Amino acid sequence: MNRVTLSLSKSLVALSLLLTCTVAARAADVTWQADPIHSTATFTATHLGISHVTGIIPIESASLEIPEGSNIPSSATAALDPTGIDTRFGMRDNDLKSAHFFDIATYPAMGFKSTKIVPTDATHFTMTGDLTMHGQTHPVTLTCEYLGRMTDSRGHQHIGYTGKATIDRTQWGMTYGAIVASNSIDLEIDIEAIAKTQDRE
Repeated sequence: MNRVTLSLSKSLVALSLLLTCTVAARAADVTWQADPIHSTATFTATHLGISHVTGIIPIESASLEIPEGSNIPSSATAALDPTGIDTRFGMRDNDLKSAHFFDIATYPAMGFKSTKIVPTDATHFTMTGDLTMHGQTHPVTLTCEYLGRMTDSRGHQHIGYTGKATIDRTQWGMTYGAIVASNSIDLEIDIEAIAKTQDRE
């Protein structure tokens, strides 16, 4: 066997090992799906510069990929429903859904997809991703915490996270009423997810 052939053989072996390791690593990730009943997306704005108003945007679905042996996700996606905004006051909810703010008639969907997750310790991490809202997509970084995991009486595995971020709503084209509602909006996402292999009853 000449040197060229030997070198080629070694390269092919190395490539094969790399692909095998990559497939094995991907296979080790476990998919978890959010339980919408126990998951919430909350936003807080300042009203007239003197008080806080909080509302909820329903989480339609969310999925996390979590490597076996770790509590830090490798990726996450979520779909939210701005048509279901609830601030406990119908007139305000209708205004938020109107063209003044979310304009749900034109933009009924809202979503998030992670692009980078960086652990800071065993239970804390930052999650950067693309937030699509009001027809525009911009990056957001959440400061996140792993809250724990448990197995319920039916054998279903649950895992919990919370994440916080502050955004400027004007970046998504929501420029109406800066005095009535602050441009700076605090977000808090609470997720309880269940391992996909175990269907929720």
